[in-house]
Order: sequence, then structure tokens, then C-alpha cells
Amino acid sequence: MRLDDMLLLECLEDLHLMIEQSLEKVSKVRSVHVTHFEEWAEEIRNHRRIFEEISLPSRLIIEHLMHCRHKAGQVALETGQMSLSFTSIGRIQVEPFGIIKLKCGELETTWRDSSYTYYFYPDKVELRAIDEMSAIKILFTYSFTQQIVEKFPELIQCPNVAYIHPQLEQWTKQV
Repeated sequence: MRLDDMLLLECLEDLHLMIEQSLEKVSKVRSVHVTHFEEWAEEIRNHRRIFEEISLPSRLIIEHLMHCRHKAGQVALETGQMSLSFTSIGRIQVEPFGIIKLKCGELETTWRDSSYTYYFYPDKVELRAIDEMSAIKILFTYSFTQQIVEKFPELIQCPNVAYIHPQLEQWTKQV
């Protein structure tokens, strides 16, 4: 784990402890604000799982989705018989055991990180189930940036990465 990651995790732990202490103080209070504290605690746990429970390919996808959402980017999804045209990125959630949920528009798609292999292209990513029975395609309005890809030089060595476009591979080697 990189030094930046360790620092981010330490800060997330500090926030988590502070919110848990606050929740203890208000445990007897009935207020909508307490519900917000609980939601914040869950959101912090979600962010911790990004660093602790998922593979580098999934983390790259999630960080790119967060980057796209920040820039008001959109994604299109294709999964099984369903397809969703470009729409805004809603909730990105990492649950225990590496289960990732992505909500776009009214569609929520879920996958378990360890059950998929990843195919990276500049403007999309394809997730194929290890048993090849299902696949999920996520197409981006914003292509992967060099700045994000450079943060993951170990990506090309990950066993669950089946393909990485030559441009993206070159960016991982420039670090």
C-alpha cells in the first residue's frame, strides 16, 4: 500500500472514530440528524472498503467513476439483455466481501470483485464473469486520464486483468 493510501486510511479512521463517538452521545436522541450521522458513518466505511477490500482494477474503475461524477460525466451500461444509454453517475458503493454497487439513473448494477476479470480500454471497461456467463460494460463520457492510471502501476501485473489497452499500459509504466 502506498504512503498516500495509508494517510487517507488514517484520516478515514479518524473520521469514523469521531462519528462513532458522536453517535454514542446522541444514542437516546430521536432526530433526523442522528440518521444523517449514521449515513455518514456508513459512507466512511464504504470509502475504507475501497482501499481495504477490492482489487486494484476495481479501485481504478471506482476512482475513475468518482472523477467522472465530479466533472458531471456520464456512463452507459450494458449488462446481459439490458442496456442503459448515457446517464449521470449516482451512488458508488463498496459493500463487505468486495461487492460493488453502481447506480446510474434508475438502474443499479452489482458485481463481486473476485468473480470478474477486467478488460480496460481508454473510454470503457468490460467486466467478464470468471465463468464467462455474464458481462458488464461500462462506457465513459470521459476517457481514463493519465493522472489516474499512473496511480496504479501494478495494474498490468494483476491476475484479474485480462486486457489493458496499449495506451493505458504505457501510462502505468511511466511511473
